[in-house]
Amino acid sequence: MAQAIDEALIPVLCREYTADSRLTDIIMTSIRQAADRFFSVAFGAATAKLAQRVVSRADSESSAVFVEQINRALGVDMTGLMVNGGLVDYFDASVEQNVALIKSLSSDYFDDIQRQVMDGILRGDSLTTITRNLQNTTGATYNRAKLIARDQTAKIRSDITRQRQQQAGIDRFRWSTSQDVRVSGNPAGRYPKAKIKCFHIARQDVGYGPGVYLWSKGASFNGETGLFPGRAHINCRCTPTPLIQGLDY
Repeated sequence: MAQAIDEALIPVLCREYTADSRLTDIIMTSIRQAADRFFSVAFGAATAKLAQRVVSRADSESSAVFVEQINRALGVDMTGLMVNGGLVDYFDASVEQNVALIKSLSSDYFDDIQRQVMDGILRGDSLTTITRNLQNTTGATYNRAKLIARDQTAKIRSDITRQRQQQAGIDRFRWSTSQDVRVSGNPAGRYPKAKIKCFHIARQDVGYGPGVYLWSKGASFNGETGLFPGRAHINCRCTPTPLIQGLDY
């Protein structure tokens, strides 16, 4: 998207214009031309393929971890017993949701670009200042895209892991954090005042042992209910360790 703006808009801004009412129209047309390719049928197909690949990869990774956990605990190879029957609708919904997120990100980006340019012109900013502000907008959007990508991947893995374990008859799990300074609520970490404190969730006892919860209910904390590892907050990196009846409790 940034490349499209560079190609379509920057040459327009670099030209010398006198006070001309056509300038706004020319800029708007340039931004629209840059944006058009990201709302085309071809781009929609590309985003769908990308989303499908992400969901498929998350499924493969989550399933591999689950199989390894069961193999280590029971010595039983679960690979042949894995089924996707109950996950098909979820896969489709995840793809659609991520396609919508990509489209929303694109729309917001071009809206922000248009706003920055118009505000700069109204203020009488120099070309250098306008260009710098556009670069800042691109950087902010890039960081937001990375955040969304990490968060969505974690949530997809969390959902698939939950359904895999429940399909296998596992009804409870132990909440496991990444055990580092980035864990939300860690008193000695970076985010001790986080609203959802995974550090404490992994230690509180609701009747099944420290950090142990039912898949049917999840955890509760600070007024929030139905919390699960990987979904407790944005960029949650926690994971669920399956607990097997007769072995772990």
